[in-house]
Amino acid sequence: MFDRLLRILAVLTAFTILIVVLMGSLVTNTGSAYGCGHNWPLCNGQVIPTATSNQTWIEFSHRMVVGFTSILVIILAVWIWSRLKQVKEARFLAAASVFLIFLQAFLGMSAVVWGNSSFVLALHFGVSLLSFTNNLLIAVIVIEETHPHCMRLVPGIKRGMSWNFITLSIYTYLVMYTGAFVRHTDSSLAATDFPLVNGHLFPAELISRAGFQYVHRVAALILILWVVATLVVCFNKYKKIPSLSILLFLALLFLLFQAFSGVLVLETKMALYTLLLHSLFVTVFFGLLMILLMIGLRWKEAR
Repeated sequence: MFDRLLRILAVLTAFTILIVVLMGSLVTNTGSAYGCGHNWPLCNGQVIPTATSNQTWIEFSHRMVVGFTSILVIILAVWIWSRLKQVKEARFLAAASVFLIFLQAFLGMSAVVWGNSSFVLALHFGVSLLSFTNNLLIAVIVIEETHPHCMRLVPGIKRGMSWNFITLSIYTYLVMYTGAFVRHTDSSLAATDFPLVNGHLFPAELISRAGFQYVHRVAALILILWVVATLVVCFNKYKKIPSLSILLFLALLFLLFQAFSGVLVLETKMALYTLLLHSLFVTVFFGLLMILLMIGLRWKEAR
């Protein structure tokens, strides 16, 4: 019974952090970052705001969800350290989850109170993604270790593919950072045509808002080609491990959805639903990639 509750808590925590990521995107894309003024943890000097503006309630709701999620993260971390004492992966990720959720909250607080540069604001989104994927991995491990009919994900891939997943994950994080940087430098509509950049193959100046968007596009294209190549190799070399190809196919699918939603952002002049879909798809893609990375880092177990 208690193991079942632990599994439910692990999945619920990962899901609530996904909601936090999407609500953070909602705050950014509705101009609600200062909906509570420069006050934190109060909102316009009040515990519960009386203002009726949408921006205030969006920001306030985001803070409430972050607070609730932080409590879940702490409870889950303590429970894991007690229940899964022998599972080093779980204990490390549990400690990391507490650090990341508070780092995420601190970056959000500092942006409100002191204001931050575009670099730091983009980093805030990156930390939010790490927080989600960290807890997604916790949920996977908890299910592996506590469900009586679940097998541990150790496919027996070679060391070279493990390093491929490591470098692919690092590169993906950098690509996502460039996307967040584009958004926080107001460069999303610096080039409204696709695949051209204001009618040209290359931007007039690379260090410009159009240049930032161009760099992000090229980086995203390389990422898509990299994932496709990895899927082809895994499909050919690891036919006996269909779960590996399935995870990669799903990752590629969400990556393509994310790219398509990026085009929609341009076509709809940054309609809110396209911006939220853009954040959702990249978050799910990164989560799947982190599961693949975790499997890749287990290569020694399968020797």
